Amino acid sequence: MRVIVLGSTGFLGRTVVADLVRHGHAVTGLSRRGMPCPEAPAASAGVLDVVAASAPTLETAFAGADAVVHCLGPDDRERVRGSATEYFQRLLVDPTQRVAGAARRSGVASLVILGSYFTAYHRLHPDWDLAARHPYIQARVDQARRGREAGPEATTVLEIPFVFGALPGIVPMWKSYLVAPTRRSPVAVAPAGASAAVTNTDVADAVRAVIEGRCPPGAHPLSTDVYRYDRLVRAISDALGTPRKPVVTVPTALLGAGLRVEGWRLALTGRASGLTPGRLATDILGRDLGLDPAAYAPPLGLTPRSLDDVVRATVAACR
Repeated sequence: MRVIVLGSTGFLGRTVVADLVRHGHAVTGLSRRGMPCPEAPAASAGVLDVVAASAPTLETAFAGADAVVHCLGPDDRERVRGSATEYFQRLLVDPTQRVAGAARRSGVASLVILGSYFTAYHRLHPDWDLAARHPYIQARVDQARRGREAGPEATTVLEIPFVFGALPGIVPMWKSYLVAPTRRSPVAVAPAGASAAVTNTDVADAVRAVIEGRCPPGAHPLSTDVYRYDRLVRAISDALGTPRKPVVTVPTALLGAGLRVEGWRLALTGRASGLTPGRLATDILGRDLGLDPAAYAPPLGLTPRSLDDVVRATVAACR
C-alpha cells in the first residue's frame, strides 16, 4: 500500500514510518522540515506545512495514496497566550478537518487520526463533563467528530494514552514532567490516580492493523498496561538507580490546591492551559483513567503486558 504519514519527524510519526516500511509498505513522510526518517531510509520525505496548506495542496499531496496517517497537533502540555480554546481549535481541529476532507476528495481509502484517550472517557463517562471543563479535551472531541464527518468512510481515530519509548535524537516528554522531578527530589511524589499506557511501537502496530484491514474503522482506545502513578514513579525511581527512595501519594485535595495556584499564576501572565489547572487534580490526576488492556489491546493486535522495561528505556533517553 502507498501510505502518507503527516508529522513524520515526530516521535510517533517516525515510529509509524519505520514500522510501515519494515512491513513492505511504500511510505512518504511529510513534515514542515521534510527530514528523512533515520530508521527507514527507503521512505520518501517531503515538505508540507499542514496548518498553512490549502485544500488543493493537500489534495495534490494525497493523490494516489491508499491511506493517510495524521500524527500532527499540539498536546496538553501547551501554555498559550490568549484563548486556549482558540489555539487548539486553530492548530488541532481545523487542520484535521481539512486533511480529512482532502483525503476523501483525493480518493484515499483509509484515514487514521492519532487522537487522545480523553475522547474515550468523554464517550464512556459523559457525566464527568470533561470537554466542557478543559479546552484541550473539547478540541480532541471536536477533532475526532469533524475528522470522521469530513473524511473517507474508513476513518479511524486511535485514542492514545500515555506513550513510553525512545528514539535517537528525541528527548522524551517525560523528562520535565516526571523524570527530572523524581531525580532531584529526596522523596518521590505521585498523584492518587492511574492512567492507561502504551509504547510508541504499540501505536505503530495499531496504525498498521487499521490500514491493513485487520481492525475495523472507528474509535479505538489503546491500552497495553495500566499504571497507578505511585507504581509509575517507583519504576522511574528504580530506573534512576534510587530504588529505595520513598514514594508518597499526594492527596487529591492537596494537589488540587497547588494546581489552583498554578492556574492563578498562568492567568496573571496572560497565559492559558489546555487542561484547566483548577480542575486537573479532581478530573484527571486523581482519577483512575486505566483502560483494561485485556479488552482494548487484542482488537488492535496488541499484547497486554508490563511496560516497566520500556519505562526504563524512556528514563535512559532522558539523561
